Amino acid sequence: MDKPIAAIELASKKLKLVVGYEIDGKVYVLYTLVKPYGHAIEAGQFVDPTRVSETIASVREFTDPSAKLKLNISDVLLSLPPYSLGIYQTRQVTTVVTEDSKISNLDIKNIYALIRNSASPLEDKSLVDVIPESFTLDHGRIFARPPIGEASSTLTVSAKVQTLPKDLVEKYQNVLAEGGMVSRRNVVSSLAATELINSFEGMPKSFILVDIGSNITTVSFIGNGALYGSTFFNWGGDNITEKIIECFNINEADAEKYKIMYGIDYREMNFKAPICTTDDGNGQEVHHFNDELNEIIKGELDVFVKDLNDAVNEIVSQHDKSYRNFPMVLIGGGSQLNGLVSYITPKVMSETVQVVAPQTLGARNPTFFNCLGMILTHAKYLNLNDEAHPRVGQVTRNQSK
Repeated sequence: MDKPIAAIELASKKLKLVVGYEIDGKVYVLYTLVKPYGHAIEAGQFVDPTRVSETIASVREFTDPSAKLKLNISDVLLSLPPYSLGIYQTRQVTTVVTEDSKISNLDIKNIYALIRNSASPLEDKSLVDVIPESFTLDHGRIFARPPIGEASSTLTVSAKVQTLPKDLVEKYQNVLAEGGMVSRRNVVSSLAATELINSFEGMPKSFILVDIGSNITTVSFIGNGALYGSTFFNWGGDNITEKIIECFNINEADAEKYKIMYGIDYREMNFKAPICTTDDGNGQEVHHFNDELNEIIKGELDVFVKDLNDAVNEIVSQHDKSYRNFPMVLIGGGSQLNGLVSYITPKVMSETVQVVAPQTLGARNPTFFNCLGMILTHAKYLNLNDEAHPRVGQVTRNQSK
């Protein structure tokens, strides 16, 4: 068993932390945590970096008596949003250096160094990750994973290289550093989610991935299990909440409660009971009913569907038109809205639409999807920048009394 790894995602309004490890392609969780910091990040731009750093610092060392757990975190996997994500194909060849002509870790490091060098100079882009697709040896032998110990005079690797704007990467790393942590590996969130979905049984190999957050929706194109591209638009679950606040004249907590409780509710009741009652300011009660809430949510979902179809067209524009009909997989907190799938399915180009949530014991909340995927991704692919896996400095459990 590998040592525990800490994975952090800095979302628009909250920090998400998962501590766990991977065994045989599955993630096992020791601890999860969500810590809000308010609306501090807007589409990859830090509105309040100090507040985010302070939140990071607050989870660096802490004790959870209920879990009998002490955490001391210094090195982490850091999720990066796929904003202006660049992906290009590369193929590199190296000569095997060992005397017995068997592939060693040194050969793998050499081929990664060639890939890294081939990506320079990137100007305003940063090299984030390298995702190998195949390792080819003499006589056309092809392997999906590093063929350590196999005999060959040469090693050829085909891989996808992922880049992000240098400014975006530096800002996320700086905020993390200000909180007292170091990113040993950056992982694009869409890649992490894809790898986790690929680990589930019965899932399609090619699909449109839609991650609905509180303020941003990310749309990614997955072909044969590989991430080919991502885009995003400004719409999230909070758009519905804000519209309910406006129309019902209620506070945010109540609006969020009614959104989660009802969603689009088509149930036929024997009696018509109001969802909530408010004051019109003149002492008169105003009753708000289910059909009114349905119309509010549908109106916002119509905006969502238009932006979603535009995003799908954008990311598959360089591919066959039939790709627009790939199955659609919804993840993220916003995907849990009651009635979402049945409402948008006839309005999108995909043949099928389904919601997928984590299956990991102890982390089945959809908010942890990308963090779980990072742990899986890190175990599967060699870290481009640092061979040593990120570790949780110390994890101990208090003895039961």
